Amino acid sequence: MNLAQLWQKQAAQYGDKTFLYFGDDEYSYNQMLGTFYRVADSLAGLGVAKGDRVALMHRNAPEFLYTWFALSFLGAITVPINPVFTETEIAYILGHSGAKALVIEQEFLETLGKVSREQTPELGQVIVSGGQAPEGTIPFARLMLGAERDPGVAIDDQDPCVCIYTSGTTDMPKGVLNSHYGWVTTGQAYVYTVGIGENDRVMTPNPLFHANAQVYSTMGSLNAGAGLILLERFSGSQILEQARRYQATKMVLVQAVTPWVWGRPVSADDCEHNLDTMVAGNVPVDIYEKFEERFCLKIQTIYSLTEATMAVMGPRPGTMPRKPGSIGVPMEHPDPAVTNRVWIADEAGRELPAGKQGEIIINNPAVMLGYYNDPAKTAATKIDGWVHTGDIGFRDEEGYIFFVGRKKEVIRRRGELISPTQIEAVLNAHPAVAESAVIGVPSELGTGEEEVKAFVRLEEGGQATAEELQEFCRAKLAEFKVPRFIEFRSEFAKSAIGRIKKEELKKSNP
Repeated sequence: MNLAQLWQKQAAQYGDKTFLYFGDDEYSYNQMLGTFYRVADSLAGLGVAKGDRVALMHRNAPEFLYTWFALSFLGAITVPINPVFTETEIAYILGHSGAKALVIEQEFLETLGKVSREQTPELGQVIVSGGQAPEGTIPFARLMLGAERDPGVAIDDQDPCVCIYTSGTTDMPKGVLNSHYGWVTTGQAYVYTVGIGENDRVMTPNPLFHANAQVYSTMGSLNAGAGLILLERFSGSQILEQARRYQATKMVLVQAVTPWVWGRPVSADDCEHNLDTMVAGNVPVDIYEKFEERFCLKIQTIYSLTEATMAVMGPRPGTMPRKPGSIGVPMEHPDPAVTNRVWIADEAGRELPAGKQGEIIINNPAVMLGYYNDPAKTAATKIDGWVHTGDIGFRDEEGYIFFVGRKKEVIRRRGELISPTQIEAVLNAHPAVAESAVIGVPSELGTGEEEVKAFVRLEEGGQATAEELQEFCRAKLAEFKVPRFIEFRSEFAKSAIGRIKKEELKKSNP
């Protein structure tokens, strides 16, 4: 099934039921489908056809969904761009993807104006959402005037529907091509694993230009016949109030923001909401159960990457007990014929026994098609159908998977492999620490040896010395894991989803 067929199926079943809650507005399944038809008709009139790449530089809003799904009805490929990107980053994505058109919010036109035409030779129409559309561009409102009819484009479920550029922490960003089948199937597995039903309302502030909000919150809600509550942005001080306002039952966050929710002032009404589940990344172990008790909900962990969205989650409710500290078990699909294999593998790609650390590799029918216009990198990452994540982990005797760290981030000290994530969890548990990042720095011993260095940002008003933090770690970690160096920072450079950019820290420590 492709995205167009899924929308038609769900609109036929759920009709006037609300699919989208955004701000003060509600949009039914039928209204969404009708808008997709109109926008698709207008885009086709502008020459957008099957296989074309169309960039989308937009914050969370209905217009993002209109564009993304309208393009899917045409068999075209959506190329999301983070709105805070600089002209250099925008030029690279537009140029590398060969985007034929761009849908952009009006306030980002100034940055786009710094991109030369020579850098984007394929770019034709620029469609502007919100505000005044300058001369030479097309107002988004005009797209809404198309004919409300099915474009009738023949789309195979293995055709690509999105090309999402990765953060490019060690190289230039790579455009990850994911298929209609991959997005639909992952959404089905997500619904099954989390236990989302048609009466649920799924709320997320996660940005739609990232795979998370697309494939889990949006595709999950669509597959379940549920309602999607799309927030413009994350606010730790408002997230529970928003959940109450929209009567949300499921909340989807990214790992980086969960400490902000935890950091809210404790209130007597922390449990006054309809939420039963919060889906987030590897929530810090030290607050896992306290978080659940305080907010009267269950945490369901998730581990995935754009190249393999159907990956690892906390066990399906009622199947296995959850295990704090574990990223979970392989996601399940309601169709037993859809198999999802997650291995801990050695350098040759062979599965390792329980307890042994190795690379996490993933094989299922929903993994990426490949990197756009980059067969060499595709071949290096997707080997015999297995996506090699570059992450190190291990599996215990009961089948739970544990994340150790990035393959390139694991620290080698005195012959031991050290997980930066584990040390960060300990540091972050100190009452004076707001957040931390741990890296390996070259040792004077040479021969590939490293020392552990921690970068720490203290809470506002928090006080702690390097020696105090080392002693705090010493009480919870083996001596070889205790940071030898600690440097305090007032802020960290972060990625679009709130992860600290460790590569920039490493550059400052050659």
